[in-house]
Amino acid sequence: MNLLRSEMRRALHRRAIRVLIGLGLLGCVIAGSIAFFTSQSMTLAELRSEEGHPALLVEWWNPERNDGMLAVAMFFLVLGGLFGGATVAGAEWRAGTITTVLTWEPRRGRLHAARCASSAILAFVISAAVQILFLLSFVPAVAANGSAAGADRAFWLELVATVVRTSALTAAAALLAVSLATAARNTAFAVIAVFAWLVVVENLVRGLKPSLAAWLWGENLGTVMTWAQLEDVDFTRGPLLALTTLACYCAIVVVLGTMSFTRRDIGSAG
Repeated sequence: MNLLRSEMRRALHRRAIRVLIGLGLLGCVIAGSIAFFTSQSMTLAELRSEEGHPALLVEWWNPERNDGMLAVAMFFLVLGGLFGGATVAGAEWRAGTITTVLTWEPRRGRLHAARCASSAILAFVISAAVQILFLLSFVPAVAANGSAAGADRAFWLELVATVVRTSALTAAAALLAVSLATAARNTAFAVIAVFAWLVVVENLVRGLKPSLAAWLWGENLGTVMTWAQLEDVDFTRGPLLALTTLACYCAIVVVLGTMSFTRRDIGSAG
């Protein structure tokens, strides 16, 4: 636990992590201001005719459309988790301080496990906090110009489930990035590898082997994000199966990252 807390403190002291948190908070302020000022000039009927306006509480997340204001936060938070996790692991190699850390904690497997766990925990907590602040920024627009009609118990349960789901995906992105950056000893590699795989490799697979689309990261991420079967696809894949698939993929990458860290020579690191 001491090692875990130490890794969490070290991660929070990194400038890049503080910048990412600051950008998240700035985004909340901007989104709340836009929602408030745009709703001032609109009647309630106009707000209801404009799909997705945050001045209507039920538009924060609409389970029928599998969409809402949280979908905007979801994308940026997962992206932030990816950048944050890559920074936590990659900066250690860039600064050349990994050998110093191993002098204090020579058990590499234990150190890597603590770093992975701390990154995932921080990503989950920060993601949940930013989402709550993001939604709270819309409260003035709802109170002054909008409506909370339709926000029943089922709505709140769906909203909480979406916040938890987004936080879990952010944690998974951070965990994946930590493992990739550790294996490559580089922050940029983790980010570039993920984007290259999602944008280039998976698009090639979709074009050349459409039957494999159900096993791709993108399709499974989309299913888990919306927690519903994807439309306009030629396969059937439920959210639980998609979540299990992503968990298995992440586990494989984490194991490979751990093996690389525990077996490779790091005497020349930095």
